[in-house]
Amino acid sequence: MKFGDKVRCVREKFSLTTEQLAKLLNVTQSYISHVENNRRQLGRDKIVVLAKELNIPVEFFLRDDVETLEEIEINDKLKTMLTDGKYLNYFVVVDKAVEANISPEELEQAIEFIKRYKKTQG
Repeated sequence: MKFGDKVRCVREKFSLTTEQLAKLLNVTQSYISHVENNRRQLGRDKIVVLAKELNIPVEFFLRDDVETLEEIEINDKLKTMLTDGKYLNYFVVVDKAVEANISPEELEQAIEFIKRYKKTQG
């Protein structure tokens, strides 16, 4: 996805008009149109403002290997989970379930059984 496509995608995701985005970035509506059509580029300062105002990681606009905003959100969530010790223990158990050829449905049934058991022990 090219830079201008990312700007258009974000603008549409937040239901902004080109006029509203232009006002937010203190540029003209025509300039936004040129950016979205990949004929112009936003300066770093404008990219930072856009990212900050819409609470989007700056890397979304700068990295070529990122296609969608959802990819960044998923990667951030996964990084958080992997650095949280309590999740690592669960990943080990899930890995063991995969090695034992336990299907996701069977694992879900086991979880439901454990939940019911814990309630009776309450």
